[in-house]
Amino acid sequence: MLATSGEQDAYAVRRWVTLAASTLAAMCCGFFYAWSVLSKPMMQMYGWTSAQVALAFTILVAIPAMCALLAGKLQQYVKPSNLLLLAGIVLGLGTVLLSFATTPGLLYAFAFVTGLGGMAYPGATMANLMRFFPDKRGLTSGVLTGGFGVGAMIWGPVTVLLIDRVGLVWSLRTIGIVFAVVIATCSRLVTVAPIGYAPRGWVSPVAMTASGEEHAGVDWRRMLRTLFFWLLAVVFVLGVMSGMMITAHASPIAQQKLGISAAAAGAFVSYLALGMVAGKIIWGALSDRLGRVAVLLSVLGISVAALILLWLSNLYVVVVVGIFAVGLCYGGFVALMGPVTSETFGQKHFAVNFGIMYLSVAVASFGGPRLAATIMENEAGDYSRSFLVAAVLTGVGLLLAFVYAWSARRAPVIRRESPEAPAP
Repeated sequence: MLATSGEQDAYAVRRWVTLAASTLAAMCCGFFYAWSVLSKPMMQMYGWTSAQVALAFTILVAIPAMCALLAGKLQQYVKPSNLLLLAGIVLGLGTVLLSFATTPGLLYAFAFVTGLGGMAYPGATMANLMRFFPDKRGLTSGVLTGGFGVGAMIWGPVTVLLIDRVGLVWSLRTIGIVFAVVIATCSRLVTVAPIGYAPRGWVSPVAMTASGEEHAGVDWRRMLRTLFFWLLAVVFVLGVMSGMMITAHASPIAQQKLGISAAAAGAFVSYLALGMVAGKIIWGALSDRLGRVAVLLSVLGISVAALILLWLSNLYVVVVVGIFAVGLCYGGFVALMGPVTSETFGQKHFAVNFGIMYLSVAVASFGGPRLAATIMENEAGDYSRSFLVAAVLTGVGLLLAFVYAWSARRAPVIRRESPEAPAP
């Protein structure tokens, strides 16, 4: 049902409240990227190896990316607000269960449960927000994904403080309860965007018919048969991979390249996190003004340049700039994924289509860190060559993005399918 003129005004405030609530829920999910603060306490308490604890992190990162597809499918039957409520309960429960993990097997099982709760970001929220903000899809995606990054910056020191005060076990239980309460509260503030909603005075730049053509689009089956999908999927995998490489190895990279202590290298994790948050918001907002393709090409080009700098130089300032720039570009890739998918394949089947496209993050989370570790081991502890390999892979992504841009100009109407087509 399309929104009427009166409803446009009624929803004008509700959409911003929905964005704020969704972003706050995403901040809770940002706890995943603060996992490193739990590594040493877990190793000391249970005698686990670094590799065992790192595998739990991989599970926590990969499962939410996979769950985006599940969340997209569930939204055909469950309201986004109720799906967010369910995700918050699972996330909180999983975090509490982690406190009971006394063996690596239990750690992985409970990490899997916690990861299922990660569908709160972005699976339960992105599709609803893309429909609510047709005029600011890039900015909205940037704010939502940026909240995830800010959450990592907040939960890191909070978790360290809690561990010092109450220990590892009760820290996890406390955080889990907080997650469940906060996300459950946020879910009650989420309004479901009406089909065809548009802010008063805003007109889509896309030519539409009265039948609501902009909100039509191809379903996942047809999407998978298009060249557009495979080009974009590979571009996002290659682009996100470099960010995952740095995320997983930021501290040891700084130690190896600059010859500094682990404590001094901790600052580089902050540089990376700041770059990610800034990139998500800045690139997302710029894409609303300059276009998705132009920004995607820019992000890929800057990423290649930053990786080459990291390969060639061991100067402190250059390494700082390089790591920050990689984080900036990584944030851009994640922020662009939603708007690019929506505008390439349409809004009608966006929830499921985005879930499939978001699997590129899962692929990159498995491939990026392992690629860097393998190269480092073969180079006797030197990470330099991994930056060269990442620069080449990202350069391939840049070439494929040019192919996508050229193809899109020749066939820009891929998403225009009859809105009456049945959903899968």
